[in-house]
Amino acid sequence: MPGIAVLPRGPLSHRFVFFASDGSAREREELAARLRRGATVVAILPSSDLSGFASVLRAPRFDHVVAADDALEDGLRLTASKLFSGDIFGIEKHLPPGTDIKYMRLRDNVGRAKAIEVVSAFASESGVRRALRNAIQQVSEELLMNALFDAPVDEAGRSIFHDVSTTERRDLKSPRPVSIRFGLTDECFAVSVRDRYGSFDKQTLLDYIEKCLHSENQIDRKARGAGLGLYLIAKHATQFVVNIAPGVATEIVCTFDRRANRVPLRVLSVFVHPGTSPATQSLPRPARNA
Repeated sequence: MPGIAVLPRGPLSHRFVFFASDGSAREREELAARLRRGATVVAILPSSDLSGFASVLRAPRFDHVVAADDALEDGLRLTASKLFSGDIFGIEKHLPPGTDIKYMRLRDNVGRAKAIEVVSAFASESGVRRALRNAIQQVSEELLMNALFDAPVDEAGRSIFHDVSTTERRDLKSPRPVSIRFGLTDECFAVSVRDRYGSFDKQTLLDYIEKCLHSENQIDRKARGAGLGLYLIAKHATQFVVNIAPGVATEIVCTFDRRANRVPLRVLSVFVHPGTSPATQSLPRPARNA
C-alpha cells in the first residue's frame, strides 16, 4: 500500500490528510512532524484489526482509521463529509436520507431498561437476526451506562459518580438527560447515544481499549468500569464513531452490518467539534431535544 513516499516533500499545508499506510510507526512519526498546526489525518489500513487501529490513533493528529475493505468508499465518504463540513453530530449521517429514526430521552436506570427493551423490540420486529440483536442490545446498554454514569462531571471536571458503586447507582439520576437514537435499513442498523457533558476524549477511549486488549485481567467493573464496555462496543460494531464538543456533548454512533454474521470493525473515528478544545466551555448547549 502506498505510504509516505508518495507525499510531497517538506511541510504539508493540508488541513486534512488521507494517508494509506501499512501501520508503520516510523511513517506515522515522520508524517506527524510534517503536518500543519490543526491538521487531521485519516489513516487507511490494509485490514481491520482493533489493536492496529488503536495503535495508529495513538499518533498525534491521527484521529480516524478506516479499513481498506469493500466498504472503504463509504467509510471515506462519511469521514470526509464530516471533516469538510464541520457538521459532526447526528446518526442520520450514517443512514440514507429519509430513514425513520427513533428517539428516546432518559436520566436513570429505569429509563435505560425501558430504552433497551424498545430497541430490542424494534430490532426483532424489523427482522434483525438474534445474534445481531444481542450485539445491538449489549452495545446500547454499554453506551447508555457510560452516558448516564461515566460522562457526568462537576464544574472542576471531576467525575460525579466516580466513587459510587454500581449497586448504589441503581436509584440515582444523571443530572442531565441522555438521548438514544436508532434506525435501520436492509443493510445496516445504527444506534447513537448522546450525553450533555462532552467530557470524553480519545485518550480515554484508547486507554480502555488497549487495557482490555493487552491486560490479563480484562474485566473492570469497579465504580468507573467503562473499560470493558468500550472494548465490547469495538468488538461488536462495524463503525465506532465518537463525536465530541468538549464541555457540551459527546455522541457515540455505532453501526452494524445486517448482511453478514460477523463483520469486523471497519471505522474507528474521533471527531472534535471545529474550534474547540478540552478546555472549551463556551459553546452553545444542545437543543432541548438533544
